[in-house]
Amino acid sequence: MRNGIRSLLDRRRMSLERSLASDVRVLLGEDAIALLDVGASGGIIPRWRPYRQNIAFTGIEPDERSIPALLNSPEARIFKSYDIVPSGAWNRNGKLRISLTRKPMCSSYFAPNIPFLSRFPEVERFDIVGTAEVECRTVDELLAASGKPVDFIKLDLEGGELAVLEGAGNTIERCMGLHVEVCFQSIREGQPLFGDLAKFLQQRGIEFVDFVSFFRWERGSFNGLGQAIFADALFLRGPESLLGLGDGKGLTSRSAKAYLAIIMIYERFDLALKFLDLLQAGSAVLGRSDIERFASIFRRRKALFDRRYRFVALFGRMFARFAGHDYSLHYIY
Repeated sequence: MRNGIRSLLDRRRMSLERSLASDVRVLLGEDAIALLDVGASGGIIPRWRPYRQNIAFTGIEPDERSIPALLNSPEARIFKSYDIVPSGAWNRNGKLRISLTRKPMCSSYFAPNIPFLSRFPEVERFDIVGTAEVECRTVDELLAASGKPVDFIKLDLEGGELAVLEGAGNTIERCMGLHVEVCFQSIREGQPLFGDLAKFLQQRGIEFVDFVSFFRWERGSFNGLGQAIFADALFLRGPESLLGLGDGKGLTSRSAKAYLAIIMIYERFDLALKFLDLLQAGSAVLGRSDIERFASIFRRRKALFDRRYRFVALFGRMFARFAGHDYSLHYIY
């Protein structure tokens, strides 16, 4: 029975992804979302996988051993375009010393905060087993020669996210959103926390929107309960501020469509409808027929989404009656 339910849910998810991908293709036409992935060796995040045909992908990856496999992978051929820049990224140019941990994915410039980590299971995965030097340059410098646009940035760098952003000032000016792993607790010594990143981006006109995933640790297990440790956070430019994007040159038709496609991928339909209202009122970036067609798509999507949300909200009220008024369900999407 469990396998049957899982199979049913997987088919429902895949059907929704195919439907969203179809609408994204309508929004973009022949254009593509310019996605920058800093630390590309892990592959594109699952949320973006259904849209690879409409993504111009640029990855920054310091491990030159993994680059041929990335460029020659079957997945690379699915993207609209696919490029890897062989370098590390930081807020300055030069070599950066990395602490290598027993679990490779936990390696970081910032040393593990063992007194805090030892409260939780499997602290040994943070044991330092060596060091390495990585040649780094700023994102602005790495992208300057190519002249490529960047619509959206994905960052997951084990505490190094803010340092990378500090070296990406020109890129951020033209960027419309980010998907960033953020920490609430100092699992590494001296690492910036969620509030530091949110403040940095807010000062540059990019607002925190929501958490799209959330991770808690208990003292005795990793079962999804306990203390909030880290999350994936979505940051976007608000539609009200987007019309002046980029060196006073204003918004282009391509970037307007990319913004709408990004919003479709993250299902933030109210932002899309507001953006289209603003375009209709005072911008010639998109033609009236495109605005009306896109608005129809987003109204339909919002109606379907609201229906799903009402079901979850009803279930949440039933859950609160069962568990008590101190409990509630949160819709993470």
